[in-house]
Amino acid sequence: MRLFYAILLSEEMKRTLTGAQEFLKAQGVRANYTRGENLHLTLAFLGETERFSAARRAGEQLKAEPFCLSLKGVGSFRRGDSELFWAGVDLVPPLKRLQSVLSEHLQREGFQLETRRFQPHLTLAREVHVPASFDRKAFSASVSPTQMEVRAVSLMKSERIRGVLTYTELFRKPLVSKNEYAEN
Repeated sequence: MRLFYAILLSEEMKRTLTGAQEFLKAQGVRANYTRGENLHLTLAFLGETERFSAARRAGEQLKAEPFCLSLKGVGSFRRGDSELFWAGVDLVPPLKRLQSVLSEHLQREGFQLETRRFQPHLTLAREVHVPASFDRKAFSASVSPTQMEVRAVSLMKSERIRGVLTYTELFRKPLVSKNEYAEN
């Protein structure tokens, strides 16, 4: 199975991002758009593995507090003759620590992770082709400031069901305050 750890987004944040996608479509941008229900923030990509128990153990070991996640700008990555469009998030210290500690736990469980620096982003569209008239500044303005509280991390399975890319949550690790840790 194909696994990854992610932060699932609030409905409000998904609405903001699907609004940006609608803006792109109205501007004539051709792309493979991420389905609204699939929008998420990847923390660690595990790839094809049958080691679900080890992946879950890594997540169970996490101890982190809830924190605020904020959208921050938009951008693109060049991929051959097309682009990938994304919305950024503010890389606040709690997010950076969460991703780093999760990666450490996964590596201790034997997972080989990407060595690239963590660049948190929310993929809006792949294989993007923009018309000559496309206004990148207007695209940037289409993403209104939105925040959400991150209260859990999820181990997700990625699969195609009847030709549709579908993400299924297999395990959820709640993030709790230090006071709640002290009580347990």
